[in-house]
Amino acid sequence: MSPAAIIHGTPTWVWVLLVFLLMRGFKAMKPGTTPLSKLAIIPLIFAGMGLSHLAGLSDGLVWIVTAAIGIVLGMVIAARTHFVVDPNARTVTLAGSIVPMVLIVATFAAKFWLGFETATATDAASLAMYLQIGAAVSGLVAGIFAGRFLTYWKVMNAQRALTA
Repeated sequence: MSPAAIIHGTPTWVWVLLVFLLMRGFKAMKPGTTPLSKLAIIPLIFAGMGLSHLAGLSDGLVWIVTAAIGIVLGMVIAARTHFVVDPNARTVTLAGSIVPMVLIVATFAAKFWLGFETATATDAASLAMYLQIGAAVSGLVAGIFAGRFLTYWKVMNAQRALTA
């Protein structure tokens, strides 16, 4: 199958999602202040995308394990970056970072490739392997974004408790 046929056969919603994710990635590259609730959007999108494609119990277990690993990695990444929370306004001020864009692009590319492979797999063993890889990628990335969010949320709640 030619690359043009693959691209042409891709549903429109995939390209709309890519544009949305790229816009969020470009925005994350610039320093700014945003409500904590908006920082939950990307983790929810990646968790939803990952969970919606799980085919069985073993895929679910892979997703859970890699999401847990991702949460730890996300918390480490967030702890090593400079951010300021405002518990009264419930906002987070972040320095610009390439990390979200790299995660978004790498995940989209991996999921796009895996979507093609699962759609064209000719045997059950190959299909199972691609589904496991997809669950691992989705879990890891959803976990990283969730870990970053949880770090901001935890610091914000700690500061709110100190002022109460």
